[in-house]
Amino acid sequence: MRKDLSIGAALALGACASGGGEPPPLAPLAGDREQPVLALFEHVLSGYFAGAGAGGPTTCAQLAPAPLTAEQETALIARFVRLAPAERCVVAAQGVSDAITGEPAQLVQVYAFACESADLCSGWATVPGAPATRYAMRFESGAWRFDGDRRIIAE
Repeated sequence: MRKDLSIGAALALGACASGGGEPPPLAPLAGDREQPVLALFEHVLSGYFAGAGAGGPTTCAQLAPAPLTAEQETALIARFVRLAPAERCVVAAQGVSDAITGEPAQLVQVYAFACESADLCSGWATVPGAPATRYAMRFESGAWRFDGDRRIIAE
């Protein structure tokens, strides 16, 4: 009986020491003053994936005119497991498709992003099925705050 208790105690202590279980969640990007464009992507992608359901198409994030850096894309993919690397989404005359499967894909885009100061930025975002939204962002109380203004762009 003592041997069983000793083994059980050793296993319990080993589990505590190894830090088993889920890793802690990643810090929200909205709290990173140095990466406002990632904070905007996180804000937009959170809403997009919440409404897309579990079986949505391949989705990529695209920043224009300059693309996301590899580090920026990795930070987003780490937070959104359903987000694919940009090279998976191929834009052609017939629309956006997944480069691997050939199936339709979706782009979540941020463009015309600029910062007036370290605390004030703005940019446009588009998600499939919704009008373009202009976001004004301000850094206050340790996080980026967003004000969205949806607009339908005249053709």
